[in-house]
Amino acid sequence: MIKNLRINIIKGIIELNEKLIFNRRLIKFYRSEFQNNFKDVIDVGVNTGQSIDLFLKINSGCKIVGFEPNPRLINILKKKYSSNPNIELYKKGISNSGGRRLFYENVLHSTSTFEELNPSSSYLRKKAKVLGVNKEKIIAKSYQVEVTTLWDFINSNFNSSIDLIKIDTEGHEYYCLEGLFYKNSDVEVKYIQIEEHNDDMYLNKKSFNEIEELLSFNGYEILAKIGHGFGDFQDVIFKKI
Repeated sequence: MIKNLRINIIKGIIELNEKLIFNRRLIKFYRSEFQNNFKDVIDVGVNTGQSIDLFLKINSGCKIVGFEPNPRLINILKKKYSSNPNIELYKKGISNSGGRRLFYENVLHSTSTFEELNPSSSYLRKKAKVLGVNKEKIIAKSYQVEVTTLWDFINSNFNSSIDLIKIDTEGHEYYCLEGLFYKNSDVEVKYIQIEEHNDDMYLNKKSFNEIEELLSFNGYEILAKIGHGFGDFQDVIFKKI
């Protein structure tokens, strides 16, 4: 009971901090960049809808497609946005191939991932201490979920360009991009937003340099870096050249 209360308090503090600092910075940037042309968005890793709410503040009429593999969260999200016909939500994950993958649901659900934790990680030890749990208990449960690739979804559902793809998958971002670029596409993605972490949390995590190289190879360059209000991480926005 005390452990759950502590986690909920930490979660609340993080969400408030994001709203007051990071969200304001990001909204200001996108309003300046897009003016009134912010229309089609894909949100990979919806969590509780933080980014969806942010995108709706930029343009309340934009179309948003969201992917969230956590079954409990997706049910909450579908109820939350049931009155908005422009929001489509899928109980799926995004990766570099279709099928099924093992999903690790963490006690702090915003950090759930497809990536296996690094047991010797110093960041993992610090995180477990802050949350008040043993590092072996960071993962609440794991289960198989359906996954698809961005390329497969986009080329089956979009005919015109996409303004933005936001990817926040806790160490799985590189593989999401691999699934976007593994074939050529007639659908242009104008901007890609990636969360950059500088930690040793996951065993098979690709470095941000590798992510940047993959995006550069496919015609993108860094446009902006938006810092969060806490921690050593930021969101990096790439633009199609």
